Amino acid sequence: MLFRSGGDLLRRYWQPVGLSAELAPGSAPQHIKILGEDLVLFRDEQGRAGLLALRCAHRLADLSYGRIEDGGIRCIYQGWLFDVNGRCLEQPAEPNGGAASRDRVRTTAYPCHESAGAVWAYMGPGKPPLFPAYPAIASPEAYVFAHRWLSNCNYLQ
Repeated sequence: MLFRSGGDLLRRYWQPVGLSAELAPGSAPQHIKILGEDLVLFRDEQGRAGLLALRCAHRLADLSYGRIEDGGIRCIYQGWLFDVNGRCLEQPAEPNGGAASRDRVRTTAYPCHESAGAVWAYMGPGKPPLFPAYPAIASPEAYVFAHRWLSNCNYLQ
């Protein structure tokens, strides 16, 4: 398999995208940029972390300004509701709530997994690999200290 860039290679591994403590239940969605892609990270009412494309599939409004409600994130512009898997659950401005078309509408969504105080996402093609059980990741929460920092470097460093 030929990789076009380091980003293509890194997308085939679980990447840390946020801290669990900063994504508390009821917290506002977060605009993040990972591997050159603008995304929205949020936690739904069931406690599941979601990572979606930043722009709504309808009118490209910024979903980081959206509201967490009714099982997903609701766009503040037209009210379309997306779950953590990128499925459109509701289209309030459409006839019958969009019942005829909403099953065909999806936005980019990446699977998330929480471990070691962090939210991890798989951004590659196909089914995600098993989440690694490295001791630093699989340790009990009492032994984990999760933090982040900005490091100006490329992927080789």
